[in-house]
Amino acid sequence: MATQAHTHWKKLSNPDYLGSYAFDPGEEKTATINYVRQELVTGPDGKKEQCIVAHFIEDLKPMILNATNCKTITNLFHTPYIEEWSGKKISMHVEQVKAFGDLVDAVRIMKKLSSKGTSAPKCEECGKVVAGIGNFSAEQVAATNKQRYGKCLCVECGKKRAAEIEAEKNAAVQEEPGKREMTAAEKLAALAEG
Repeated sequence: MATQAHTHWKKLSNPDYLGSYAFDPGEEKTATINYVRQELVTGPDGKKEQCIVAHFIEDLKPMILNATNCKTITNLFHTPYIEEWSGKKISMHVEQVKAFGDLVDAVRIMKKLSSKGTSAPKCEECGKVVAGIGNFSAEQVAATNKQRYGKCLCVECGKKRAAEIEAEKNAAVQEEPGKREMTAAEKLAALAEG
């Protein structure tokens, strides 16, 4: 018997932030924190409020962090400083919690480290968290650049290093006698002699 897909009605309204509607029953999600900052958030009722928001490296909507989830991250990684949460992997699931006299579904960060590793790789050049690109995960980008250039590099620094290597090759070819490209003036002179 095939399992039936579950579509929460809130998925159809496309809210801007991660919520319990984004999880199938019993599902856990693991994501890597890109950065955390305070943002002005507009609620469904139109009310605006300053909230702590986590943005992820993976293609996942940002998550508003309440005090419970901030305390869990602090305990998991032994730091209350949001700048130090960058690159950390967290696992989330939905729990029922009491709110306003009712039981409601809420996204909670699990109180255990992700089994998929605790940190995303960081670029050895710029220090930023290495992000995935296209079908390549952050780990694959880091490993490929480590193999090519001997360092764990982000996409941008990998491109810079590739350009530097290409420029070095071109400079070496121009310095070797007989192997450099002729200039336009030299080509004209050679044709005139010939």
